[in-house]
Amino acid sequence: MSTVFKRTIPIILTILIVLVLCVKAFTNEPNFTFWGQTFQTWSSLIVTFATFLGPIVLLIYHFPKIMKKANEPIKNQWIYSISTVSIMIIYIVVGVSLGSTSTTYQWLYNTWYGPVSGLLNAVTAFFALSAIYRSFRVRSFESLLLIGPALIILLYDAPIGVTLFPPIGPVSEYLFAYIGPAAFRGFTVAASLGSLIFCIRTALGWERGYLPSEGESRGA
Repeated sequence: MSTVFKRTIPIILTILIVLVLCVKAFTNEPNFTFWGQTFQTWSSLIVTFATFLGPIVLLIYHFPKIMKKANEPIKNQWIYSISTVSIMIIYIVVGVSLGSTSTTYQWLYNTWYGPVSGLLNAVTAFFALSAIYRSFRVRSFESLLLIGPALIILLYDAPIGVTLFPPIGPVSEYLFAYIGPAAFRGFTVAASLGSLIFCIRTALGWERGYLPSEGESRGA
């Protein structure tokens, strides 16, 4: 019975919902239109519930650390937990009471979130450069084809790059105008085909990553 509720029924519901939404997209049959809109409404409700559940999960995770003054795996981590919970509560209270368009909320966003977001992007850039260096290390001709345009565009974006190497400007503009869009369109087509295949596998019940494993179903 446990396997039926944890695997069989979810697979049947998934196949049914996918088929209804597909038929709704290609026909104007009233019943399929009604149930398709109903499923989409349920989806919006689930997303809203998940958004409401997020702060609760955050409190459940951080509150015990604050009470126990847990320091693992970071020293004085409970202090960071206090700041995380406090900032979340401040944003929730101001947003719910005054609205996200109020001057107070906008001040919080521009004064707190904006600078911190810029700092994180700046710090992430160093990790990205390190990852690019490790990934594009020239070991073959294909690696050279990857690292070459990457270095040209990197120098083009740098303020001093075009000044030191003037030909980088026209080459980079050519890469942006022709090579980049062609590669991006190829990536878009490949990603679209992958999404289509994933949807078909889900509709047929072959894709079961959202279900518990066989061992968990039997052991429950």
